[in-house]
Parts: sequence; C-alpha cells; structure tokens
Amino acid sequence: MLNRVKNVGYGDRTPFLNAAASLNLRGEIDRIIDTQVEQWYATVPQAAHLEGKDVNSAYYKRHLIETAWRIRLLRVAEAKALVEVAKVSPEAAQIWAHYEQEEMLHDDLFIQDLERVGVSREEFLATEPYLSTKLLAGFFSYLLDHEGPLGVVAYSYLVEYVNVKLEPRKLEALKASVGEKNIIGQVSHSHTDINDDHPGEVWAALRFLIKGEQDIEALKRYLTEHQKILAMYFSELYIDTLAKPQDKAA
Repeated sequence: MLNRVKNVGYGDRTPFLNAAASLNLRGEIDRIIDTQVEQWYATVPQAAHLEGKDVNSAYYKRHLIETAWRIRLLRVAEAKALVEVAKVSPEAAQIWAHYEQEEMLHDDLFIQDLERVGVSREEFLATEPYLSTKLLAGFFSYLLDHEGPLGVVAYSYLVEYVNVKLEPRKLEALKASVGEKNIIGQVSHSHTDINDDHPGEVWAALRFLIKGEQDIEALKRYLTEHQKILAMYFSELYIDTLAKPQDKAA
C-alpha cells in the first residue's frame, strides 16, 4: 500500500550543505548584507539619524511605535511559518520555535520605552502602522502561500545580523541623545539578540531549509526584496517626521 502522508519532513533529512559549505555560504551572505548596509547609508534618507547627537523626538517615537507594530504583525505570519517549516524540516522547526519563543513578546520592550518618553499605550494603539509595514506582513503571507517559508526565515537572518552588528553603536548614541534610562527596553532586546546568538540560531534553521542551489539563489533574492521594503519604511518615516514641506510635496 502507498502511504499518502506527506509534508511532514520525513524524507532525507541530511542537510544539502555540510558544515564547511554552510560556513562558506554564511560568509558570502554576510558580505552581501554588508554591501546592502553600505547602500542603505548611501541612499536611504537620514539612514543614520538615530546614531546622531540631535535625534528628532517625533522621528524617534514614531520609529519605536512602528517597530512594536512590526513585531506584532510579523509574529502572526512567523507563527504560521512554523507550520510550513515543520513540513520541510523538523530540525528547522525546533530551532525556529525556540527563536520565536524568545522574540515573540519583544514588542512590549519597545512599548515600555515609548511610555518612558511620554507615549502612552493608548496612543500607541491609536497609531496605525505605515503602509510599508502592512506590505511587509503581506509579503510574508504571500511567501508562505506561494513560495514557502525560506523567505520568512531569511528576513529574520537579515534583521538579526544587522542588529547584532549595528545596534550597539546606535544604542550608545541613544544613551547620550535620549538618556540611558529611557532605552532600557531596547537594550534588553539587543542583549537577547547578542547573548543568545540569534543570527547563528536563525542561520541554523536556514541551513535545514536550503535543499539545493535554487534555494541559495532564492535566499539572495529575498535579502534584496526585504531590503527594498524596509527602505520604503524609512522613507515613510523620514517624510512623516523630518522632511521639509517641499520634500513632502515631492
């Protein structure tokens, strides 16, 4: 008799990438992201604003609001992704579930920092997310429905890699501009990313999801696509808070 059961990850579970190949690919991906970061600073309006000495209060508060909303919206799609990951690789699903368990409630860390600078939870809830944030959540849903979970997990690697590399510098700047006691939530979030090696954890899940060369190429495309949507967000943020009237009209 033919067993009709499928999509439970019981096929050949040997990773396509052995340990050495995984290390080499991760290095290549990291270099791609580093290049994207350079392009980011060169092309996104006020990309380094939060690293400066004179942080605009409206920009800062709106960024925290949007960060909390991104966590809230994306955790729904990322929870759905666990189902799709489990169909491909139980090992990746276990890693992804642990990672999500650590990240799932971090929206509250940013909301607490908002309260420290005078933005109430009620005001946060009354602020609708930007279109770019909605599009990012929608892109996740599209990926899960039509391409699979690889692109969703790729987003987390991009964000975690960049956060671990750049967030400490930004937080040092914010200590001076906003006040150390006002960024406790963000510091706690960063400590989790760094001390629990979230980039390494997400990469371990990615390794089990990569089944061939086509997935490697898709991974590289996903990084570019996610970068474009995130750039849309920072452009919206800039126009909403920092742009001069003539720039907003344009």
